[in-house]
Amino acid sequence: MGQQHDLLFRALLDDPVRAGILIRDYLPADIAARLGDEPPVPLDGSFVDRTLTPSWVDRLFSVRLRDGGTLLIYVLLEHKSHADPRTPLQVLGYLVDIWESFVGDDASRMRRLPPIVPLVFYHGRGPWTVPTSVIDVIGADEGLRDLLRDFRYVVCNIVPIPDDQLSSDPEVRAALLPLKYVYRQPDPEMLLEAVLSGLREGSPLAQKVLYYMLEMYPRISVDMMRTVNARVRPDREQDMVSLAAQQWLDEGHAKGVIEGKAEGRAEGKLDSIRLALETRFGLVPPEVEARLLQASPDRLDTLLRRSLTAASPDDVFADVERRQDS
Repeated sequence: MGQQHDLLFRALLDDPVRAGILIRDYLPADIAARLGDEPPVPLDGSFVDRTLTPSWVDRLFSVRLRDGGTLLIYVLLEHKSHADPRTPLQVLGYLVDIWESFVGDDASRMRRLPPIVPLVFYHGRGPWTVPTSVIDVIGADEGLRDLLRDFRYVVCNIVPIPDDQLSSDPEVRAALLPLKYVYRQPDPEMLLEAVLSGLREGSPLAQKVLYYMLEMYPRISVDMMRTVNARVRPDREQDMVSLAAQQWLDEGHAKGVIEGKAEGRAEGKLDSIRLALETRFGLVPPEVEARLLQASPDRLDTLLRRSLTAASPDDVFADVERRQDS
């Protein structure tokens, strides 16, 4: 499950212009006002050890300030269902790693470390109750606290934010909506309407968003997605739905989901074959449906595998017929 959150969040940040929109939307207003007009520059590398903190995904950006300086924005997604109380220490560790990478073997760079603002995005079930600075979890009285400096991060808890205020950009907003509701499972058609209304035809992000919804929302099917898309976007093509559905089918998810629901029965396998053929070639013709119904139960697994890769519906059956003749 965590991998799907990662893939969608990375897709959201892959385009520097879109990443810039997200950063401006969620930075404190006084800091956002200091940013220059240029898109942020993505920097190489991840500073999260996925073996220790598999629920984190991160991206580092450099942005120019209007006064000519440079600011680093460290964007993290925490995709646990509840806030992790260790976050202040984890974020501080990532900041140290970034500065260590900046200094490298040149100790003179220690004289001017780049400022970093961490943005921690969260979409879990419960509210964010974790302190936003390691200073807040140190057992010190006020006199000692005056000697300490903040290492504070900005919490971007997207759950309580009204849908229409998630972002100033419609497509960024459409990508955040599935993350916002993934632990709440709202009305699937209403969510699809909101998401499809904001996605741009031909956008690489659109396929990732729809794939994520097929994978993470059990009540959303390819048929539902096609129906809602036709209603919300009657003047546009179904291409982005088809591409997302095809990727989902190619990776075998539809087979696992439908067969699991059908508990391995023949009807469940037939449903999987029909779904694969409809997604790849359109409505299943009556003659193809008739041939499916005539297939013996021990041949359905072969038909199912072929339906995911065959060049045409006829090729699905030709392979089986060749085996029967041999």
